[in-house]
Amino acid sequence: MAGGFRWDDSDAQDFIDYGRYFVPDRELQLETICSLIPPTSAPCHIVDLCCGEGLLSRALLDCFPECHVHGFDGSQRMIQHAVEMLVGYGDRFEAKLFDLATSSWYELPSPVHAVVSSLAVHHLNQQGKQALFEDVMRCLEPCGVFIIADLVQPVTRLGIRLAEKSWSEVVRQRSLELDGNLKAYECFRDEHWNFYSDPNPDPIDMPSPLFDQLKWLEKAGFVDVDVFWMKAGHAIFAGRKP
Repeated sequence: MAGGFRWDDSDAQDFIDYGRYFVPDRELQLETICSLIPPTSAPCHIVDLCCGEGLLSRALLDCFPECHVHGFDGSQRMIQHAVEMLVGYGDRFEAKLFDLATSSWYELPSPVHAVVSSLAVHHLNQQGKQALFEDVMRCLEPCGVFIIADLVQPVTRLGIRLAEKSWSEVVRQRSLELDGNLKAYECFRDEHWNFYSDPNPDPIDMPSPLFDQLKWLEKAGFVDVDVFWMKAGHAIFAGRKP
C-alpha cells in the first residue's frame, strides 16, 4: 500500500488544538516555505498538499496576493476548519478532500507555480513518496518548486536519540512560553506524539531518511535540490523543475 490514511475528527481536533506546541518553530517554518517560492506579480496557482487547518495556505495567500491556493486534505474536519478560517480570501482558496496516496489530485486546470506539503509525506512509504515526487514534477510549470516540511528518519541510533530529545525539549519550552505550564508538553508525552521515542509507532507514520528523499527528488527530475532548515527530526527541503 502506498500509504493512504484518514484522520478521524478527534485526531484532527487534537492537531488543531496542540499543533502550535508540537510543531518545532512553526512560525519560522511557514516563513521559510514562503521564502523558497519564486516571487511573482502575475496570477499563479499554488497547491498545498494536506493543508490541515489552513495556516500554511493563509501564509501563502498573504505572501502572494495574486495567487490561488488549492488546499487538499484527507480530513473533512480539517477542510471545514480551513475553509472557515480563510473565508475572507474568497475564491482565492479552494479546498478538496483527497487521498495523498492517489494521483488524482494533480489533474489541475493549469500548471502550478509551487507545490508545498507540511507534515504529510511521511505517511507514504518509499514507493509512495517516489510516485508523489514524479506526480508533482508533472503538474509544475517550468521553474516551479516543490517544498516539503516533514519528519525525517535518522539513520543512526544516535540520530534517533538526538531527534527524540530535541523534539521533547522544543515542546516543553513552547508549553512554558505560551502557557506558563507544562500541560501541553504532558499531553505530547502521554499521547506518544514523539515518533522517535514511541516503542510502537503508529503504522501510518513512515518517515524516510532525508538523504534518500533528496535523491528521489533528483531522480524525479528536480534540480537545485537542497535542505533549508532542520530541527528536532523535522526538515524543510525542496527542488525546482528545470
